[in-house]
Amino acid sequence: MKLALVSAEAYPFSKTGGLGDVVGSLFKEFIKAGIDVTLFLPFYKITRDNFSNSVVNAEIVYGAPIGLNTLFGAVRVAKVSVDSDDNLIIEPSKKGNLFFIEHNNFFDRNELYGTNHGEYLDNAERFVFFSRAVLEICKIMNLNFDVIHCHDWHTALIPLYLKTLYRECSCFEKTKTVLTVHNLGYQGIFPREKLELTGFGQEMFHIDGLEFYGMVNFLKGGLFNADIITTVSPTYAKEILTPDYGAGLDGVLRKRKENLVGIINGIDYKIWNPEEDPFIAKKYGLQNINDKQKNKEDLITLAGINSSLQDPIIAFIGRMVYQKGIDIVVDAMPNLIKNGISFIFEGTGESYYEHKIRELQNSYPSKVFAFIGFDETLAHKIYAGADSLLVPSRYEPCGLSQLIAMRYGTIPICRKTGGLSDTVEDKVTGFLFSEYSSSALTHAISRFIEIYNNKQKFLEMIREAMKRDFSWSNSSKKYIELYRGLIGERERKTGTI
Repeated sequence: MKLALVSAEAYPFSKTGGLGDVVGSLFKEFIKAGIDVTLFLPFYKITRDNFSNSVVNAEIVYGAPIGLNTLFGAVRVAKVSVDSDDNLIIEPSKKGNLFFIEHNNFFDRNELYGTNHGEYLDNAERFVFFSRAVLEICKIMNLNFDVIHCHDWHTALIPLYLKTLYRECSCFEKTKTVLTVHNLGYQGIFPREKLELTGFGQEMFHIDGLEFYGMVNFLKGGLFNADIITTVSPTYAKEILTPDYGAGLDGVLRKRKENLVGIINGIDYKIWNPEEDPFIAKKYGLQNINDKQKNKEDLITLAGINSSLQDPIIAFIGRMVYQKGIDIVVDAMPNLIKNGISFIFEGTGESYYEHKIRELQNSYPSKVFAFIGFDETLAHKIYAGADSLLVPSRYEPCGLSQLIAMRYGTIPICRKTGGLSDTVEDKVTGFLFSEYSSSALTHAISRFIEIYNNKQKFLEMIREAMKRDFSWSNSSKKYIELYRGLIGERERKTGTI
């Protein structure tokens, strides 16, 4: 089986969030499983800065049509393998399995998608170029993939291209496509005049094409044309069929529901493992679980809060935005602080909520610590040292933070939605609440405190949480089964088996 992963980001080469973690982890797991896998990524400035010595110029010339123009770019190539210690080994090689699409006007920028002032105004051009460049390179190098797995709106035009503009290309004759929706809230919606950039005319501007309330929607093109659509949890796959969670595309998804699959994300246990974590004060596991307290002590000192080891510490790590439920956290905090709870925050987001968190820190400096930004070392210390992690999302396709928290024996308190429902078991590995409100969140925290004060029951919850296996090896096997099913279906239809 020859597989291609196409994404706008993948750790460690580029990353802004969960998409990068997921694609990077899948790439690594597929290599370990012996799959013939190739990864296509843009060659961003951050990628060039960190990996320029690990790649070579493929020395091929290609042109990607953008509207009436053809833009030319370069390709950087590397060979990626995984050693016996589960580390990535990256070496320059023209026969590699890692392809970076290079175009300085589009990708040589400080950020991947935009700045604090908003998204880049030419994101449509950037990712049309990226998608077309991938397909043009496949043609020139005669790369015959059995499956091309696209991720999110940035690459969602590829399934549409393969059924239209590239349908006569022999190298794609047997290619099947998978499109994973990591978050339906991001769809690649652009003004109508951007349609011409895609290579399509007005014949594609209709309800079963790219038209979306008078705009052009890249993700919609992929949803209609991918052979299989996946999303990152079974519950989210059901939720997005409804108007409440479908973000305007629930009708499209209901038409394709027979081809929609939910597969839970995993986490990389090489990175997130309290038994081997180099960032935390004291390594620990199920056999020496009491050493987690040493990390709580370290976190208290680092944060400079007035908390004893007996007082509960609740953390929030992530984007401080509407989707993540930061508004109900802010509303609930003053009363909870009065009851002796300390809060630790790490993340960035909307300026309004960043300001609110800073205000709370200024009002309760002995009980609230906030780091507005992201620091890898601090994140590990928080996961290891906190007693609980808040994930009160309005909606959550999968969520990774609750999986990491459980690995570290930090009990998640989550809203019962999407992947949070699929991964957290109420009163066994965490606490769930349904109503989106500060009062419901407060009640869930009260239930947590009740168990927290019963040390034996709390220890049992910690043990149960740490035993759960959310490693990528499980999730990647489900994707491999999916690919093999697609290939088998193709061969049955063509009579080759």
